Amino acid sequence: MMEWVQNNVPLVIAFAIMSWMIYARVVKPKMLGIKKMTAGAYPDFDENHTLVDVRSTGEWRGGHPANAIHIPLNEFEQKLSKIPKDKPLILICASGMRSSMAASIAAKAGYKDVYNFAGGFGSWCAAQLPRK
Repeated sequence: MMEWVQNNVPLVIAFAIMSWMIYARVVKPKMLGIKKMTAGAYPDFDENHTLVDVRSTGEWRGGHPANAIHIPLNEFEQKLSKIPKDKPLILICASGMRSSMAASIAAKAGYKDVYNFAGGFGSWCAAQLPRK
């Protein structure tokens, strides 16, 4: 077994990286109760909610969801207490990776109804949802 590992180091490293990515993007969010919000489901989401864009300031200035507030990921944990806990929290970024991290932070902090916007701002724009 050890010989196989030594002869296949790149394969072992690739497997470890893929396993970590699957855990971080799929398993961990499910364990924390984070749900997925899609661009197709968003218009029918009737609940009063908070939409937070966690992209950088430059990305935000280039366009953002019309009803979102902006808290860059690097400031998210420090500003989390300003976000109400009594309504659903939807997080969006460019692709879903940073918003997934923010969703994990929020869920660990006790937010119960947390959504990660699948596909990020690209999906938002493709679905022609309102933006500024």
